[in-house]
Amino acid sequence: MALAFAALMLFPVSIAGVVGAYFAGGFVAGTETGPLIEWIRMGFVYGWIFVVGFGGYRAYAVALRPDNLDGLLTTISHRDVIGGIVLTELVLWSAFLLTIGTAATVAFAIGAGSVVTIPVVFLTLCLVLATGLPTGFILALGVRNAGVRSLLLSRLRMLFLLLVGIGYFLVIVTNAFTSILEPLHRVLAPTPINWFGDLAAIGLGVGASPLRAIGMIGFSAVFTIAAVFSLFRLSEWLWYADGVHVTHEVDRTEDESSTFGILSRVLSHPVLGVVIVDWKRARRAPISLSFALYPVIVLAGPLVTAVQSGEIGTGLPLWILLSGTWIAGALFALNVIGQEGAALPVTLLSESPERALVVGHIVSGGLLLAPVTVVATVATGVLSPHSLPTVASLGVSALVLSAISGAIATGIGAVFPRFEAVSVSRSRKAIVPSVLGFVGYSIVVVVVALPTVIAHSGIVGHAVASFTGIDQFLIGVLGTVISVVFACLVSLGSMYIARDRVSDYRIG
Repeated sequence: MALAFAALMLFPVSIAGVVGAYFAGGFVAGTETGPLIEWIRMGFVYGWIFVVGFGGYRAYAVALRPDNLDGLLTTISHRDVIGGIVLTELVLWSAFLLTIGTAATVAFAIGAGSVVTIPVVFLTLCLVLATGLPTGFILALGVRNAGVRSLLLSRLRMLFLLLVGIGYFLVIVTNAFTSILEPLHRVLAPTPINWFGDLAAIGLGVGASPLRAIGMIGFSAVFTIAAVFSLFRLSEWLWYADGVHVTHEVDRTEDESSTFGILSRVLSHPVLGVVIVDWKRARRAPISLSFALYPVIVLAGPLVTAVQSGEIGTGLPLWILLSGTWIAGALFALNVIGQEGAALPVTLLSESPERALVVGHIVSGGLLLAPVTVVATVATGVLSPHSLPTVASLGVSALVLSAISGAIATGIGAVFPRFEAVSVSRSRKAIVPSVLGFVGYSIVVVVVALPTVIAHSGIVGHAVASFTGIDQFLIGVLGTVISVVFACLVSLGSMYIARDRVSDYRIG
């Protein structure tokens, strides 16, 4: 389904690229501008960087960790394994890039009126893949080899990945791709990588160098041979390495007394146990909670707008409130029965399992996300055109909704549980909420928060205040009250359903 969705999203972009290639061919045929060859060279350098970057990412995150790797290495050599992996990636990339690239090449050749462009551009695209993808694999193997041999790098691995993720998000938000790609282009421009443009443009009459074009073919052949030997050696070093192991010795009694001492005075022992388990699962396997980050996609648009415009509008605090509430409930409480996994029989045999499970999952999500949601909502509200009383009203909504959204999630998750583990990455499986549960919960959360969002909206709230003659602050307070009351009623009903489902659940 994910591949079908990606193909559907890329289809209009691909069509636009083919049409654009036709007009680009006409532009090239009708101009004598000297810098054309430099633009073509730059375009192919950027394309090669794209293949190296995303190919290396896929190699690091997915391809270099095939299923049953140890079993494969006992039956075939590491050369066969890495060769099969790289060839598989080449086929996957070729299925898209060469298909769309061929269509765009034909359209470009028709526009430019140069039939010889079709074979040479197709050859150039093949060479870009044949050199770029192995380069990405070599870089990924180098990083992984360093990681399995360095204790320091192993300890800093999660921090490094977090910084990379934050940096990638900042690049998207600030649209700073040029500032990153331009230095790479300056480094690669004096190298044979820049000759891809000459090979592709050899039949266009725009100043391409035949010597460089021929040299590109020879360079690609030599580079591919060297890459094959490098892949063999690096994969051998990686897969047959003993590796370093990071161990964490923790005194459980001291850890619980210091970290959860305050909570133990407020919560019962069974409820506190559920909270501790939730937080430990999140720390040890954060990727299993990746589904809860889908609401961040909704928040990305307003954040990008705020960063690009340099000012915070009245809408951003509302989006933060909605997203924070959304995530807080989905994080732990959306599959109270199913996420127990193999421990479910023992849990059901304990004393009052329904109370411990339902309340524990609500508390674990609320304690983590409610403070963040309130602080972020109030901070952006203060920096926005909202008045301070309106910000206070928003803060109350953020506190209450994010704190009890887990209660809303419990009943929905209990009605639509999921017990089987699903793949959250190529090499990891986890029990995550069902699609029906997540969609149903999302709809309910949006409906519950809607009065607050409408009442505090700079457009709708102001229009309602003008129409009724009531101060906009009072409109905001009314929206907050309606959302809070509605959320409390839905939470009580949802918790009742969840507790009833847990207490009556029988393992068949």
